[in-house]
Amino acid sequence: MDALRNGALDQSSRTSRHPLSTVDDFLALQRSIPPQRLVSRLIGRNPIPASHRAAYRTACGDVAVADVLGQLGAGWLIFRAVPVGRDIGDLEYIAIGPAGVFSVAVRHHSGGALWIDGGVLLVDGERMPYIREAEFEAVRASQLMSDVIGSRVEVTPCLVIVEPKSLTVAKPPRRVAVLTPRDVRPWLKDLPRVLTAERVEAFRSAASRQEGWQDTRNPTVAVADALDRFRKVHAEVNQARHVRLTWVTGALVLFWLMTVVGIGGFTTSLLFR
Repeated sequence: MDALRNGALDQSSRTSRHPLSTVDDFLALQRSIPPQRLVSRLIGRNPIPASHRAAYRTACGDVAVADVLGQLGAGWLIFRAVPVGRDIGDLEYIAIGPAGVFSVAVRHHSGGALWIDGGVLLVDGERMPYIREAEFEAVRASQLMSDVIGSRVEVTPCLVIVEPKSLTVAKPPRRVAVLTPRDVRPWLKDLPRVLTAERVEAFRSAASRQEGWQDTRNPTVAVADALDRFRKVHAEVNQARHVRLTWVTGALVLFWLMTVVGIGGFTTSLLFR
């Protein structure tokens, strides 16, 4: 805690991202794209230009993490973009439930090969500071929650890696849980219960008095609107994929029928020569 007060963590603290900001970034790009024409929809053309697809995949990863946390159930509290102080990045997520209190940091490495050995995390051979950053976020979250609740609160740091090609853990970090989005829910659900429902409710009551805390179950109008627009684009992408698959399947079936008819006709001609 003293390190945080003395500013030793400031530099790493500023690395925190605003959750779902990638959704806003992607939607801003898409505003410049005119609506698809009927012909494009009929042939299943991807509604997202190739130049925007990296931003789309990143936004998909953030939405996937948000959805997974939202599926933890009524016994959990999930706060997004929790403000810590001026000139310091917000905490991405704080999750509070029967298993305890957790800070959740999200990092994107689509197609990257990750290797972890204790406090060392390599992405395609390059060392990244994510383990240390996750630990710092937990320290900040612990101080914040302790101040809010009026007693010492232990916070477990979680690092969620989105879409890695591989994730090899030679030796787990001492404190940080490194997960993929699909691992988050079962991992949290399997942990022992350390907080009663009354204690979780005390956190809910204290958090409701804090300014700027975003409860994911009661999103702001702006966040809800952005997610709604993003899900519509996502549905269009899936629909286009389905149309393309239908065309390919139809073409294969037609080719098979033509082949069968051709072979049948050739065989018949041989028999009646």
